[in-house]
Amino acid sequence: MKTLEPADKLVSIERIVVAVDLTRHSEATANYAAQIAKCFNASLYVVHVFTPAPLHEFESEGAYSLIEQQRKEFPQLNDLTEQVRTLVPECEPVFLEGEPAAQISALARDVDADLVVTASHHPTFLGRLFNLEKAPKIMHRAPCAVLVYHEKNA
Repeated sequence: MKTLEPADKLVSIERIVVAVDLTRHSEATANYAAQIAKCFNASLYVVHVFTPAPLHEFESEGAYSLIEQQRKEFPQLNDLTEQVRTLVPECEPVFLEGEPAAQISALARDVDADLVVTASHHPTFLGRLFNLEKAPKIMHRAPCAVLVYHEKNA
């Protein structure tokens, strides 16, 4: 009969991707991921995926470029990353554009992540009905384990 090895030899987490939507839940989700990263001495990628609206014909290309430049600066993402960096020094902000589940899964694959942490904000029937819940989509596409964080008081 094969014996099980201690848990510290079975689980190795070196890189974690935490998906944040920059709502009030993001801070708790990022801090939860940071606690896990700290326990495993792992690096952390704090990722926000922006889904751009289609460019309308009446908008000028210059106006669109200016809006895109402002979006990419996202001070909230940088502030959140700096806050998390107090727990996990090896922490990097990542801003992506596109469909969230696809972009988060691609990032996890690119950085060879061992874990993706995301939040569940719309666990209700209506949230699922209106396709507001991104966690199930991320779970189905991610190339690694996915932990769905849910705040107790949310």
